[in-house]
Amino acid sequence: MKGLLFCSAAVGALFATAPALAQDSGAAGAAPSRQAGNAAGVTLDANQLAEIIVTAQRVEENSQRIPLALDVIDSGELTRQNVVRAEDLSRTSTALSASSSGGPTAIFYVRGVGNGTVNAYSDPAIAFNYDGVYIGRPSSTSGMFYDLQRVELLKGPQGTLYGRNATAGAINVIPKRPQIGELSGEITAGYGNYDWYSGQAALNVPIGDRGAFRLSGTVSNHDGFQKDGTGSQNEYGARAQVYAELTEALNVRVAADYAHQGGSSSSGYYIGAINPTFGPGGFTGYQFVPSGFGPGEGVHTPAAEAYLASRFSTQLGRAGATLSSYPYNDNDYWGVTAEINWSTDAGTLTVQPAYREASLDYQFTNSMRAGFSQEKDQQTSVEARWAGDIGTSVDYLLGAIYFNEAIDARAIYNQLSLIPFQAFSSKTESYAGFGKVTVHPVEGLSLTAGGRYTSDRKRFDGDATVYLPFCGNPAPPQDFCPNLPFTPLLYNQADFESFYQTRGIPVTPVPLYVLPGYVDGTPFVLRAPMSIDSALHNDKFTYRLAAQYDFTPSNMVYASFETGYHAGGFSFARGLESYEPESIDAYTIGSKNRFFGRKLQLNLEAFLWKYKNQQFSQYGYDLGNPPSTVYLTRNIGNSTIKGLDLDVEWLATPTTLLQANVQYLDTKYDSFVYFTPNQGLPPITSCPYAPTTQNTASGTISVFKVDCSGFPAFNSPKWAFNVNARQTVPLGKVKFVLEAGTRYRAGTWVAADYPTYTRASANFVSNASITLASEDNRWFVTAYILNIEDERRLAAVQNNSAASLAAGGTEQPRTYGIRVGSKF
Repeated sequence: MKGLLFCSAAVGALFATAPALAQDSGAAGAAPSRQAGNAAGVTLDANQLAEIIVTAQRVEENSQRIPLALDVIDSGELTRQNVVRAEDLSRTSTALSASSSGGPTAIFYVRGVGNGTVNAYSDPAIAFNYDGVYIGRPSSTSGMFYDLQRVELLKGPQGTLYGRNATAGAINVIPKRPQIGELSGEITAGYGNYDWYSGQAALNVPIGDRGAFRLSGTVSNHDGFQKDGTGSQNEYGARAQVYAELTEALNVRVAADYAHQGGSSSSGYYIGAINPTFGPGGFTGYQFVPSGFGPGEGVHTPAAEAYLASRFSTQLGRAGATLSSYPYNDNDYWGVTAEINWSTDAGTLTVQPAYREASLDYQFTNSMRAGFSQEKDQQTSVEARWAGDIGTSVDYLLGAIYFNEAIDARAIYNQLSLIPFQAFSSKTESYAGFGKVTVHPVEGLSLTAGGRYTSDRKRFDGDATVYLPFCGNPAPPQDFCPNLPFTPLLYNQADFESFYQTRGIPVTPVPLYVLPGYVDGTPFVLRAPMSIDSALHNDKFTYRLAAQYDFTPSNMVYASFETGYHAGGFSFARGLESYEPESIDAYTIGSKNRFFGRKLQLNLEAFLWKYKNQQFSQYGYDLGNPPSTVYLTRNIGNSTIKGLDLDVEWLATPTTLLQANVQYLDTKYDSFVYFTPNQGLPPITSCPYAPTTQNTASGTISVFKVDCSGFPAFNSPKWAFNVNARQTVPLGKVKFVLEAGTRYRAGTWVAADYPTYTRASANFVSNASITLASEDNRWFVTAYILNIEDERRLAAVQNNSAASLAAGGTEQPRTYGIRVGSKF
């Protein structure tokens, strides 16, 4: 409601009568640039590389003239890489790793910095911005990737202009804008394997001589990528925008969008079993036995179900588990925003209020039997910026932002032997003021200083009950509790408790470590209720210093230092209800160049990041009475990240474009220490560990101290490169465009603890396409193939400790198809 009120005045203003001049509307929330440029990034001269105008620093600038490490993915590249979801962006940049971990949530890492936690009471480490609006939930990034002008990936902390939750960087998704005086439209349709049909369309209509309306939409549907049918997609969305120039100085744009996400998330596949081994002296280690399944198996096929059923659960005292549900997505997203720009001789004022809402209802399976979540997210924000200059020697930007988020959710995680029911609400209120000033003391030299003060207030109020079905003290291979049923996915606690009680199995709050009178084969369901009412208040100042020297209009060097801040959050863990913010310091030197009449682009960046007080999520004991095994986040240590990034583009001829991007990355955890439960066997890890104790409200308990210091960061391949070649062959009124490329990623760890099966192997993934198009690009027909090698690289690993299994999620398989399009 607040967002609707914020936008109401702007909606009404659109239809006010006032003279206007037509101009190209800029990118979201951007003050007009003092430089002339082509905002669409289209080549102005076929004999030189395009000038790409970006708004990464909240004003329109040539991407080659700013002291900032960023990748720009234009609309053509997004189409060629078949980017329809946020996680698909990982195909476009060597710095970005993106995946989905069940349900709608996208997980991002930039150069090993990210957040693998996917629950609703933690924040992402990358600032995701859609149409100039910060998106607070990583589960709300669906349904946006159509009719786009470009996507900007800012690499490294963006604490000054983007503020909180931007330790790893920022992703800006920028839609195309309404164009005054233009009646135009475009449509694209495609069909491919997995019965994949997709389409996008847009219509731009002028409103008099001072306004325009743009309507666009998308649909994307395909069958599952797994043999069990999971990994399917059923998505559609629409976006409407109205733009008006009310006076020569005042313009307003109002936008509304809606998206639906259906289908099912991928179930992954069982990688293998982790079996403890014993000798005369007792435990000798773990043996990993591969399952024999390929990455496309899924976990719901008869073979996968039989494999799970064969596993003996020590805690439950039996084998024979089966999955109890099938994954689905039923998620809806919508939002409204207004962008108001008022230009004066002194500068430009930009105000952007916004309201967004998400209603999530999804179910997933991977290493656990089933997970279920229902969630309502509401966010309201308003940002104001003033951009100006003082003569030709000083540019400046001042701004402030207010952000308010409210989340109500309930979730169930059925993990065979650990079944938590959760219901909670979370609220965030954040205020920030920021500024940036650039001075030009002598010709060619620019010095920049910026800062941001952020005040975050967060509150978490929730109730959870953790259930543990338990069967005395059995030992395999016998089934000591053959009649202890496996719990189906039940959606409320009353049904869950009734399920066991009606079968003569008591549900008791007796602590796990005090079970008087039980004998082997006497089952219980242990109940551990908890209530969390916690608050956080964090204030943080982040800043940026940069220097740039232009040798020529096409050649520059720069150096910068910037800090970033990732807010703290909450866990369902008594005594460990909250965790502190993490921060990062980034040192960068770089050079951006164009040579030979702007036919060759050569950009080089060297970086050193210091990542401090890092947040890490894992299973562990809370400090309650009695202690419970919970999924919690802690601050566990520091890491160092350094490397080089080389980007090359060469327009070898007016019809031949060659591109290469290479990244070298060296990461190391300087300190990475955490505690994990001691339940009789050592942890499954390649890191050194030692038994110790932990104090709780009920006394001391046994835990293991695990020290992974010295190991590399997750999702940080040492080498990564993308290469691509595009050849245009003119044939009179038509042309052929031939394109081929490959990307390489070295091996990397994708999960905690570093057992060998959590390492993704090095691989190549290649793409190719051939396009027949009209000379003026009014129509085209494309045949394409992505992932020619059909390489399904490991993207995530989860353990099912009750069944001693590991399950993995992978990247997409080979896809191919045709795509046709037309515009007028």
